[in-house]
Amino acid sequence: MKTRYKIAALLLLLVAGIAGVLFGQQVQQQAAAARSRQLAQVEIMGKPQVTQKQAVAYIKRRNPSPELNCSVDELVGYYYQEAGSEGIRPDLALSQAIKETGCFAYGGDVSPQQNNYCGLGTTGAGVKGCTFSRPQQGVRAHIQHLLAYATKRPPQQELIDPRYQLLREKHPEIFGKVTTWVGLNGKWAVPGEHYGQDILHIGEEMKRENNQPEE
Repeated sequence: MKTRYKIAALLLLLVAGIAGVLFGQQVQQQAAAARSRQLAQVEIMGKPQVTQKQAVAYIKRRNPSPELNCSVDELVGYYYQEAGSEGIRPDLALSQAIKETGCFAYGGDVSPQQNNYCGLGTTGAGVKGCTFSRPQQGVRAHIQHLLAYATKRPPQQELIDPRYQLLREKHPEIFGKVTTWVGLNGKWAVPGEHYGQDILHIGEEMKRENNQPEE
């Protein structure tokens, strides 16, 4: 009789353990699904959630010797200036540049001398893409290309993105209709299955840098 009780108790513990594991997995799956829905709603347009000092600190920590034709502080300033004037989130545009360039280490088809921070015009197989004479121009072209995806409103500044008109004329199914970062998946980058999510993850990492008040 005692043996039977012991077996029954062990079986109950086993069932309870399995149920606990299954419940835990279900909770994790629900949390992951909720997180995916949240990321899918983050828009390209908007105000920054990261300060310039946080962005500078993040880049310098990840790459103490970035391949740039200006200082890190200047580049971050250009992103906040150019993106801010167009209503694009500067922190996430900068996150995209970090992803595209390997935090400004390069190593792909684009060289640092091109001031091309978003792979503009690159298609692989050694195609180097667009070149800009100054870092701020490269930043402006990046922001204008994002603008072409997110809205049909023309840029506030003189158009220097050489592929803006191409997107408007050849891809009306995309022009002004991709309003979220996750929406760039398979469009800005191909196949780019998690392209937008990677950008948002970089932005979240930036938020965790020590936040000092802006001067």
